[in-house]
Amino acid sequence: MRTSLNNIKAIDDYLLGHMAPADAILFEANILLNNDLINEIQHQQSAYEIIRQYSRQKIKDEIVAVQEKLAAAPQYRGYMQRIANLFK
Repeated sequence: MRTSLNNIKAIDDYLLGHMAPADAILFEANILLNNDLINEIQHQQSAYEIIRQYSRQKIKDEIVAVQEKLAAAPQYRGYMQRIANLFK
């Protein structure tokens, strides 16, 4: 693996908590000594946050699509009415 891929893997392992405690301590020491590594970690955290937001939005879109399908189908009208009554 190239050095950059090794760095990405190490950052992933560190951020996801998959790193052994001794390796995590060494990695944290490396963070203190390497400003470029700090920037790479921040970029990776930003990427994770964007992925999380995208995933949440996709799930919300799927829920809305199912809800609209249920609301439009006549055979589910009674079911939808019972669900609506739960929130009255």
